[in-house]
Amino acid sequence: MLFLLPGFGDRPERFLSRAMMFDPEASWRIVSPRPRIEHDENLCWYHVDENGPDLAQVAASVHAVDLAMSAALEASGLTQDRLVLGGFSQGGALALNVALDRSVSVRPRAIAAISPYLLHRDEIDPTRVEGIPALIVHGRHDAQVEQTRGRAAAKFLERSGAEVTWVDVEGGHHLGPVLLEPLGEWLTALDL
Repeated sequence: MLFLLPGFGDRPERFLSRAMMFDPEASWRIVSPRPRIEHDENLCWYHVDENGPDLAQVAASVHAVDLAMSAALEASGLTQDRLVLGGFSQGGALALNVALDRSVSVRPRAIAAISPYLLHRDEIDPTRVEGIPALIVHGRHDAQVEQTRGRAAAKFLERSGAEVTWVDVEGGHHLGPVLLEPLGEWLTALDL
């Protein structure tokens, strides 16, 4: 199962409409939940202002994703060792937080984050990603989330013992083939 978290302003349909770019054989069961907050007609997982992300909303979204992953696994009959958690932009940041959060009951088998950044919170437990495959894809010309933030997230995962694949691509902050094709190649190579 591929559990994909949309970014700020995105809807689950965006990932699902682009599935052919990373899953041309339709070999994955793809689940993409709706972000939990509506903000100025945009959907998001948490608000960000001049003080940074609202950490209470981040915690609530981490909990909501944990429950949604559990429900999706139960409905499918699959176990967490068949789960890849991923996301784009704010959804990628949240996916990393879900994977690292010590309170989360589901531990994904692998993590894939596209144009992500790392949110530092007290609930983070680096040992939760030890030994698991992790993909970080980031565009060199990303004006929304600087590539250095994605690279910092990849380095943190590496120091935490994850088996990190860093993919530096030409392009910006657009969920299209440039960012999604590396996801497809990485998913094909996963031994699940």
